[in-house]
Amino acid sequence: MDKKLITDAIQSLQIGNIVLHDCNLTRFKPLAELREFEFGQQFKLSVQHEKFKTTVIDKSTYIFRVLVGLGVRVVNVQDSQPEPLYQIEASFEVDYTMTSDITDEALHEFAQFNSVHNVWPFWRQFVYSMANQSHLPCPEVPLNASLQSLEDAASQQSL
Repeated sequence: MDKKLITDAIQSLQIGNIVLHDCNLTRFKPLAELREFEFGQQFKLSVQHEKFKTTVIDKSTYIFRVLVGLGVRVVNVQDSQPEPLYQIEASFEVDYTMTSDITDEALHEFAQFNSVHNVWPFWRQFVYSMANQSHLPCPEVPLNASLQSLEDAASQQSL
């Protein structure tokens, strides 16, 4: 993570919308069977971004759009091979207005760190809401996203 590049990008971007792009809840076991397990978690994180130009009434604006994909899979850790019980996934689209020129490298660093941070409260609420509405044990979603810890978790046990 290059903090200087992130700072450069912060000075050139204004956050716009954060919207739910897509989502998924998958059960691998019937609900009645979910009470008999020792639970563990696996995580997913993906970040994609693009820059594009939009024109409204002869005024052009550059938009930096980031798609942050997140997921949590609840698994039975009693066995040597974790068995999936259910998973919740969602992608959030974040639009930033570009107020000045910025390098692609700075935009990339910003997307990897700040966009995940901006989306995180929406992700936490989504997971808690989906688990509650589905009568599933609620997975633990930390208050703050540590990008490095998520990347480590994703590389060790991906969905």
